[in-house]
Order: sequence, then structure tokens, then C-alpha cells
Amino acid sequence: MAQSHLPSGLWRRLALIVLPCLALIGLQGYQALSLGPDLTNNRELVVHAFDVITTAEALDRAMQEAVRGQHGYLITGDDAHLATYRDGTHKVPVLIATLARLTANNPQQGRRLSELERGITVELAQLERGLEARERAGSSAALEIVQTNVGRDAMAAISSLIESMITTENALLTQRLARAAEATRSSTYSALVGGAVAFAVMLLGIVLTLVTFRNADRLGAERRASEQRFRLFVDGAADHALFMLDPQGRIVDWNAGAQRLKGYAADEITGQHFSRFFTEEDQKAGLPQHVLQVAAREGKFVAEGWRVRKDGSRFYASTVVTALHDAKGQLIGFAKIARDVTERAQHQEALEQARAALAQSQKMEALGQLTGGMAHDFNNILHVIKNAIEIVQARVPALDPSAVKYLEMAKRNADRAAGVTRRLLAFARRQPLDPKAISPNNLIQNMSDLLRHAVGEGIDIEIVLGAGAWAIAADTNQLETAILNLAVNSRDAMQRSGKLTIETANTFLDEAYVATHPYVKPGQYVMMAVSDTGVGMTKEVVARAFEPFFTTKEPGHGTGLGLSQVFGFVKQSGGHVTIYSEPGEGTTVKLYLPRHGTKDAALLVEAQPVLQAASGETVLVVEDDDDVRVFAGEMLEELGYRVVTAPDAATALKMFEKQPDIDLLFTDIGLPNGMNGRQLADEVLRRRPQMPVLFTTAYAHNAIVHHGRLDPGVNLIVKPFTRAELANKVRLALGRVAQSAAR
Repeated sequence: MAQSHLPSGLWRRLALIVLPCLALIGLQGYQALSLGPDLTNNRELVVHAFDVITTAEALDRAMQEAVRGQHGYLITGDDAHLATYRDGTHKVPVLIATLARLTANNPQQGRRLSELERGITVELAQLERGLEARERAGSSAALEIVQTNVGRDAMAAISSLIESMITTENALLTQRLARAAEATRSSTYSALVGGAVAFAVMLLGIVLTLVTFRNADRLGAERRASEQRFRLFVDGAADHALFMLDPQGRIVDWNAGAQRLKGYAADEITGQHFSRFFTEEDQKAGLPQHVLQVAAREGKFVAEGWRVRKDGSRFYASTVVTALHDAKGQLIGFAKIARDVTERAQHQEALEQARAALAQSQKMEALGQLTGGMAHDFNNILHVIKNAIEIVQARVPALDPSAVKYLEMAKRNADRAAGVTRRLLAFARRQPLDPKAISPNNLIQNMSDLLRHAVGEGIDIEIVLGAGAWAIAADTNQLETAILNLAVNSRDAMQRSGKLTIETANTFLDEAYVATHPYVKPGQYVMMAVSDTGVGMTKEVVARAFEPFFTTKEPGHGTGLGLSQVFGFVKQSGGHVTIYSEPGEGTTVKLYLPRHGTKDAALLVEAQPVLQAASGETVLVVEDDDDVRVFAGEMLEELGYRVVTAPDAATALKMFEKQPDIDLLFTDIGLPNGMNGRQLADEVLRRRPQMPVLFTTAYAHNAIVHHGRLDPGVNLIVKPFTRAELANKVRLALGRVAQSAAR
């Protein structure tokens, strides 16, 4: 029995060993038990931050959809855009309510949300007023609202508030991730210290060593389980790239969201420098180093920019880089959060492009209205001047030679002025077009000799005609003039030495193209392109090239109306025109004219009627301009007709009642006192259905021109006209009726 008792000193030493070991085990157990709730809390906070960010981004997209849909509807009138707008506005209240619930415990975010809700209410009201303006006053009033800066500023403020909320949540997310990482590191450190103490105690007893190892194994398993749970939390953020950097910028940790966004697996990117995600331009500019310097100095770096994936593709990223420090304040690395915002950037860019295109279209429309009105007034003046010169030359054949010279000079300049007004009317889309179905290939072939003569011997001409080019409906004379104007411009740009290429091809303008080109309809077109190897144009010159009187040529070498004539003619014909040019690389102008319904592009030409001389028919001339009325009457009398005149429609109707022997109504379209020339003709034809009518105008009125084209069966002579032109038009009008009656 006495041998079984241990010396009292040994028990005391064992007690000194056991008690510290038990204390160590208790400490490790306490840390293991306390780590679980902390990780659970961190997980909830991380999930909460992701919910706030995701909801805010959804709210931003909903507002962008509403704005884009409203603007698209105002521009095109397409109900599909209106549906997009309604869908966006329905999402907004739900998302705001969700944000209010998620940020209820964050006063700073709550204040931002209140301000955001007020801004959204104002913007939605502004969008609704735009729709009401369209319904109430038409597209023009709605487009004026689109052009104001109110909506743009409001959307910018809304996007800024949403981005502030996201940035704040990103900062909170980074802090929470950093705290979780610090807790994990603390646990690891404690476990290592415990292991070291356990190994020291091993020298005092094998039993205590086994206990220490058992405790260490248990703590290690708990730590690994905690780290796995934390990894699952982080990898669950599939829409965000979350990764850690060492102080030099090398990647030390990588989540599944980063792999999805950037394309690299963790094992192939760990240890690499994060600068490989930057574009080559940003790398040369030293942006990666700048990011780390700012984050280390200020604690955080926030920015948006283009980044590169593993496959070389680019995406627009919003990034936050936060510096991480240990308990002593030493920099131990960086936490980086990145998300793909390419879609939002593209939507914003598309919206800006649509606004710019709309502004340019409105500018050209305003210029067209101005130039069209000027051309109308000048045509009436030129009509009197030209015919006065012609009458003087006809009635006074024995003029002094110097007087004849001055009359010829006046006539030449009047003709030049008439040409300028015709081009102005073409740009304003107010010229009366008489489109016929024609083959574009035949037209180009027939013009080949004329084009070679116009550009001169120093320029090579290549004509590339697309096989099976569709027929188009166009005014042949105006189309030939447009192509000739483009060829002459190319000749001047090449300084009479180079290569001119004219080509045709069938093409289709789809919805994607039309979305960035207002007033262009999707469908089948024939493309006619004129290309040169000249000096080319800058973007600024291209933007103004179609404006009337804009020219880069020296004074006296061009009126600046050639391209404006092309623009107006193509638009009035229902087509589209574009310019592609680079300085030093030449210029290509493409005309897109709608395909005609005929299947055969080889079209017949109408036989011209055989006209007879005047035989004393009575013509009623209706014209509100006194001088024009006098000259028209005198020309008709000299041609052998009996003439009666009237200044307005009411007077003309009275004359029809008094003089039933009137054979032709010759009327201006624009008449005063409430009844225009077309309405007068309709009333006359109601009373006398066989009465021939010849219209005249200096301006394409909607009364006889619809969709840019002359109404079928309308006889028209455009001011200013000559006596010979008037004679032919009058006999044609009378001859057509005679032929119809004969049939």
C-alpha cells in the first residue's frame, strides 16, 4: 500500500502541469464556441449587403428601362417601347419598398432613399407628362420635352444616389469581410499557440501531450469547418468578383464570382499580379499601381472602367479596392470587389446616341423649313424676272447690242438663282417629285459617259453593279442630279486625280440599325454608293456636310448646296443617306432608296403624246401675285389662247358661272382667303367633271404632294417656268383630256 502512493511533490508538479493545460483547453473551447456566432452574424451581414446592392441595381435598371421606353415611344411611336416603359414604372415602387425595408436600420441610407424616392417621383411625373404631351399635342410637343435637360439631370441625380447607396454597401461589405478574415486569422494564431504550448507540455507527460493533441485536432476541425462556411458565403456572391491581394498586388484569394466574371480558375490566377485585368492602355499609363497607391494612402479606391477577361474580351466594371491592416496598423493586403456594369453603360450610351441623333434630325428639319420658305418666295420673284427678260427679248428684237448683252447676263444669273432655289427646295424636301419605277443598274450605265465627262480624264471610274439589283421608285432627273453632284464633289476632293467608284447592291436595314437613326424605316433598300480616294473629311465636317451653304471649298468654287440637294431628295423619296470618311482615306456616300414592288427592273417608258398648236381655247388663270398673274396671262395670249384671270378661288368660281366656255383651269396651289388651288380644282371638277386642270407652284404643297411624291394624274408646272415649258404643259393638259374623251 505504501508503494502505491506517489510522492507529494510529484502531485504538486502534475497539478502545475494539468491546471495550465486545462486552462488552455478551456480557452481554445471558448474561442471555438464564440467563433460560430460571429461567423453566422458576418454571413447575415454579407447577405444583407448583397441584397441591398442587388435591389439598388435592379431599381437603376428599372428606371433606365422606363426612360429608354418613354423616349423610344416618343421618337418612333412604337407600342413595344411603351410596354417597356410601363414595365419599368411598375417595378419601381416594389423595389423602393424593398430598399426601405433593407435599409431601415441604416439612417444614412434611409436619408439617401428618401431623397432618391423624391427624385424618382419627379422623373416619373416628367416621363408621364411627355406621354400626355404626345397624346394631347402630338410628337413635336413631346420631343421638345425630351430635348430639355430636366429629365437628363434628374436621371443623373437618381443614378448618382443609387451609386452612392451601392458604394456605401460595398464599403460595409469590405469591412465585414475584413473582420471575418481577421477573426479567422486570430483563431488560427490561437490554435498555433495552443499547439506550441501542448508540445512543451509533452516533455512533462505523455498523457497531457495526448490530451493537448486531441484538443488541437478538435480545434483544427472546427477552424476548417468555419473557413469552409465562410468560403461558401463568399462564393455564393456569383454576381460579384471578390478577391484578396497582397501588399504588392498579387492575388492570394479568389471566389467563384471572380472566376465567372474574369474567366480564370483559382489555381491558375493565384499568385499572379492583378494588373493583367487592365487594358493595355491602362497598363502603359500605370493605372494598376495608381489604384494600389490611392487605396493604401486613402484607405479606398472606387472607380469604373474597361477591364479584360481571360479570353481577351472587355467588360465595363465598377470596382472598389480597400486597404487591409493588421492590429498594429501595418498594411497586410487589399480586398477588391468588382461587378459587371456593361449593360448599364451600353444603355446609357445608346440613350445618348438616340438623343444626339434626334437633335441632329430636328436641326435639319428646322433648316429645311427655313430654306423651303425662302425658296418659295424667291421662286415667285425669279419667275417674274425671267419672264420679263424673255418678253422684252421677244417684243424688242432690234435692241442695242449692249442692251442684248446685259439682258443675256441678267437671264444667265436669273437661271443660276433659279438653280439655287431648286436645290434649296430639294434640301427642304419641298420639290414636287414624280417618281417612276426604274432600274438603278440601267440608270448608272446610261450615265457613264456623262460621269466620265464631268470628272475629267485624270480620274479613273470603276462601276460595280450588284447582280439582280432591285427596282426602285424615284424621280429619274433628281436621282441623276444627286449622283452627278456626288461625282463632282469627289472630283474636287481628289484634285482631278484618283479613282471614283460607283456601286449598287441590295441591302436590308434592320431594327438595330434603325434604332440609332431616327426617321429611318426597317426594310429592303437598294444601296447606291459613290466612293473616292480624295482628302477625306473630319468628323466635324461630316456632321455639317448636309447643311445648305456649308462648304470647305474656297470662295467662288462651290455654293455648298450639292450635298444638301442629295440629302433632301433621298429623304423626300423615303430613303436614307450616310457619309463615311476619314482624313486622308477618302469618302464614301451611300444612298439607300426603298425597293419598288415591281419584279421587273427593265421598265417601259410612257409614249409621249403628239401635241397640237393652240386653237383659241380659253384659259382661266388664278394667281394671287399680281405680277405673276399678268406675265402668265400675257404669255398665254402670245401662245394663241384667250385669257381670263382671277386673284383668288372665290372670284374664279364666279367666272366659271359667267363664262361656261372656259377650256382650262390654270391655278396656283397657294391661294388666299381660305380655299387653295386644289380645293378650287375639286369644286370646279364637281361642277364640270371633264375640265382639265394645270397647277403651278414654287413649293411642294401637301395639297398635291403626299409623302414627297406628286399625286397620280396631277398636271404641274413648277415656277419659274419659260414660255416654251408653259406651252408644252398647257397642250399636254388639253391633249390628255382630248385623248381620254376619244377613248
